[in-house]
Amino acid sequence: MKKHMLPIFAIVLMGLSIAACEQKEVKNYLPESNGPLNEVIVVADTDILDGTAGGALKSYLSQRQLGLGVDEAKYTIRHLTPDLFKGAIMRSRSVVYMQLDTLSRAHVKRDMYARPQHLVVIKGRNELELAQNVDQIMLQAVDSFRQSDLRVAQGRFKRSLYTEPRLNSTFGIDLTIPSIYRPAKFTEDFAWIDRPIENGTMNLLVYAVNPGKFSDENTFLEDLIRIRDSVGRAQVPGPDIEGAQTYMQTEPIFRPYVFGTEVNGFRAAEMRGMWDINGYPMAGPFITYVINDTINKRNLVLEGFVFAPNKEKRDYLFELEAIIKTLKIEKID
Repeated sequence: MKKHMLPIFAIVLMGLSIAACEQKEVKNYLPESNGPLNEVIVVADTDILDGTAGGALKSYLSQRQLGLGVDEAKYTIRHLTPDLFKGAIMRSRSVVYMQLDTLSRAHVKRDMYARPQHLVVIKGRNELELAQNVDQIMLQAVDSFRQSDLRVAQGRFKRSLYTEPRLNSTFGIDLTIPSIYRPAKFTEDFAWIDRPIENGTMNLLVYAVNPGKFSDENTFLEDLIRIRDSVGRAQVPGPDIEGAQTYMQTEPIFRPYVFGTEVNGFRAAEMRGMWDINGYPMAGPFITYVINDTINKRNLVLEGFVFAPNKEKRDYLFELEAIIKTLKIEKID
């Protein structure tokens, strides 16, 4: 009798263990977050959003995206009062919840109602404390929103990929590129990939530059513009116009913005500005990354530029940035 009890006891324990695991999986399950890229849901009473704290919050979210040539905010703000924050809207990816309360605090909650999700909670006992807490948390929050949107965009690219082996064979790099993109031009030292959009195109360029081209920090921007324009003249022609040489160049009046940054662990310079076509009325925004490729001892240049007349261009340029930031570099033999 006792000999049969041990296996029965083991079976019961196994059943309890499986049930516990299943309950844990159900408890840890979160639905996928939703919402457009570069959109933030702001949950607050209308008088708060229209007050001092709301003004401070909007100053962070509505900052102009540099280098577009026209005023486009970094984020689209969608306002909801607290009573409307329920159901599917609670699964929004980027949320700011701001309210008067008996305590003062500001923090970011991750994956509260969905995954991935960044829920920024800002509380204060009065308008002044709310505004102070906005200043305390929003730089961190804005960076969190942006990094999350980049990862989501890059994950969407993987659903249908454009595979381009020449990027690896020519430059020793891999990029995650959506299948809607197509090769426009490939040479032994230059790549141009593009995709059609309504009345225009989105474009990705790749080329390498000798590190010695940027040896003087005092002339870095001028050197970068000069090299960019020389590549545009040689590789990116404009429309055929009789008696004129048309090519892409850096817009001569609109001075580009330059920042220090990183691309997948590699030090880089980021330049945002406007391009135009020499000898023809075409223009648009661009984003260029000059990456310090320590593996191959070179400066690798990846650029995205957009031609989309009469269209907002923020999200187009964001997609190109997201593609560039999937960069992987291998040693070239």
